[in-house]
Amino acid sequence: MTNGEETLPFVLSGPSLARDTLAGWQHWCRTRDSFVPAPVMDRATFRLLNRRKKMLHNLHRTATHANLPLLDTPMSLVVERLLTGRIETNALKMKPTTRAGVMVSGGGYQGKTECVCEVAAAFQERWLALHDHLDPDAHPGSRDLHVPVAYAQTPVTAKPKSTCKAILDFFGAPIGRRTDLPDLNRQVAASLREHGTRVLILDDITRLRMHRADDQDTLA
Repeated sequence: MTNGEETLPFVLSGPSLARDTLAGWQHWCRTRDSFVPAPVMDRATFRLLNRRKKMLHNLHRTATHANLPLLDTPMSLVVERLLTGRIETNALKMKPTTRAGVMVSGGGYQGKTECVCEVAAAFQERWLALHDHLDPDAHPGSRDLHVPVAYAQTPVTAKPKSTCKAILDFFGAPIGRRTDLPDLNRQVAASLREHGTRVLILDDITRLRMHRADDQDTLA
């Protein structure tokens, strides 16, 4: 704010977008470290504030608790090293062989998604800087959008077709109403290839029933 008005450091700029779209993922990557936590203030200093400043400080404290940073733990550091090594190895692999994935399991609200997304976002920053934000495999004369990382939320009633559609929705790709599974698989592969995607995050992938052949084929 200007004209002498008080700033509200706990109000993030722009809307909070879901990460399962390209615009939302890019927005999160840009703003994930932009939140400024409330300053530490003793009771005596707080009492000197006027009523409005007390209210704003309490709101800032509430926002701080709602946006706690991701803390390193022994387990998260192990996961980070494993993911970083696997991502970089897959990104640099030249052979047309299967890229090994990583499935991070655990109970709810333990930070699995945030940990994985943070590792992927850090890789994306390094990869874009390495190639001057250009797709190294783009066709000459093309202007394909370079998307090193794609994030998709596996649908609650996960099936191969709906999972493919969730990935295509991330890129904003058009999807025909009568497109069959083989065509969807081909479209997903083409989108990942043409956007220079090196990392695909499928959140809640365990919703796929891996004992079914179609689900196994989709994941592969």
